[in-house]
Amino acid sequence: MANFIRDVRKDLGVKDMPFVIANTGQNGLETKGTFATLCQMQMDIGDPKKHPEFKGTVISIDTRPFKATDERSPSGFGFHWNHSGESHFLVGDAMGKAMVKLLSK
Repeated sequence: MANFIRDVRKDLGVKDMPFVIANTGQNGLETKGTFATLCQMQMDIGDPKKHPEFKGTVISIDTRPFKATDERSPSGFGFHWNHSGESHFLVGDAMGKAMVKLLSK
């Protein structure tokens, strides 16, 4: 992801282009194994201690809390947010608010 951000900024000639990264939180707070590792790596991109070059221009959103319970979801797939419109809305809302924050600086 860090290379992607660098490449896009370079290709478009926008040194500090803002980015909002949402982690792969579709499995919820109980995410384990490879998905948990991936979620943490995605969160790390927005951590200025781990990626100081992105400080103030990249925000990572932890989407794991947005997974609706199976009872509140139209499907019990366990992936793609169980097709929950509420979960999709919460992810988009959090990402949009983060982008507004970045753009208001």
